[in-house]
Amino acid sequence: MIEALEKEKVYSVDEYFALDEQSKEKLEYHNGKIKVMSGGTAKHSELALRIGATLLMMLEDKQFKVYNSDVKIQIPSYSTFVYPDAVVVSFEPEFYQDRKDIITNPLLVVEVLSPSTQNYDRDGKFLAYRTIPSFQEYMLIDQDRPQVTTFFRNEARHWEDNDIIGLDKNVTLRSIDCEIPLSRIYKNIDLSA
Repeated sequence: MIEALEKEKVYSVDEYFALDEQSKEKLEYHNGKIKVMSGGTAKHSELALRIGATLLMMLEDKQFKVYNSDVKIQIPSYSTFVYPDAVVVSFEPEFYQDRKDIITNPLLVVEVLSPSTQNYDRDGKFLAYRTIPSFQEYMLIDQDRPQVTTFFRNEARHWEDNDIIGLDKNVTLRSIDCEIPLSRIYKNIDLSA
């Protein structure tokens, strides 16, 4: 763990990159502050892997690229670098200052909700993502019940939200023109309390 992080210190982006490269944990950058990302649960990991693999398979013959949580997203309006659980870009990724680990043109962002981060994912992170011009759709996956929420930016640039609940339902991802059964996302996932 990075022991040297000072709570009151304002870090430059270059200082963040230097710390991030030597850290065993994932570090996010929020306008001068660095946040150590807590490790996820096995269920969180399974869901993130399942949705990433599903997207990769469904889009392999289309003009999209799919990435997992090893790639960060830059949010310029918030001077922020964050790790999504999965991200889809249209055609080719655009990278921040030619770094191959930071994408600047996400189309679809996926987050698996955790009890400790769900409010941030639903509100703060979503507000930040919305400032990215290429960003069109946000998908939130609940890890305790078969429920997915999507937010889609329509042609009038308004956000439409949709809650999909139940293993017998499908989630439609309009930005990439595909439909995914919730039974596929939650296959073999223990949803008991």
